[in-house]
Amino acid sequence: MTPYAHIEFEAAPADRPTVYVNMVATIDGKTVSGGREDDVADLGSDVDHAAMKALEIGADAVLVGAQTLRATTRRWRPKARFALVATRSGDLPRDARYFEGESFVISPNEGDYPAPHLRLDDWPSLLRTLRTMGIERLYVLGGSELNAQLLECDLVDELFLTVAPKIKLGRDVPTYAGGSPLPRGGLMDFRLIESHVVGDEAFLRYRRRRD
Repeated sequence: MTPYAHIEFEAAPADRPTVYVNMVATIDGKTVSGGREDDVADLGSDVDHAAMKALEIGADAVLVGAQTLRATTRRWRPKARFALVATRSGDLPRDARYFEGESFVISPNEGDYPAPHLRLDDWPSLLRTLRTMGIERLYVLGGSELNAQLLECDLVDELFLTVAPKIKLGRDVPTYAGGSPLPRGGLMDFRLIESHVVGDEAFLRYRRRRD
């Protein structure tokens, strides 16, 4: 069972893919159940896991940050054609199945990576490159800082949020998006276009207002 069984997206812009982010968070907004390096599979239910996979199937590429990849089971290989990981440090789990098939490491630095390197000078130009590769739908699964970088550039079209019926607490615990705070007059505006309640979880879908 998944609340996103028949999902459709608007056509991708000519110069970049449609970008959508999906995260599960506690009621108090935290996106980890343990530490930053711990697996977060226990935060959402089986329904949340099914929703994540449904969104994955509809993507041309999946993008995660290196820390998220380190905290994910080594057996995971997305259903999407391309598997992308963004890193600054180059600290990547080289034995992960994530790097099987067509995969790329996105980084501002050259290095000895387990997959071909795509240089990151800035996110708008990187997304233009992805569009030329035939990527029309880019599915982003965090973490917090990667989400923030894309949001700060106003490159995110849709946000998916599963609200788990749990409380984590913590002043420095990751949330949906980190980064630097936006000014009061510069808050980004999204509209709710879909919502579902399954058991004690809420599944929310938002689309960026661009008019």
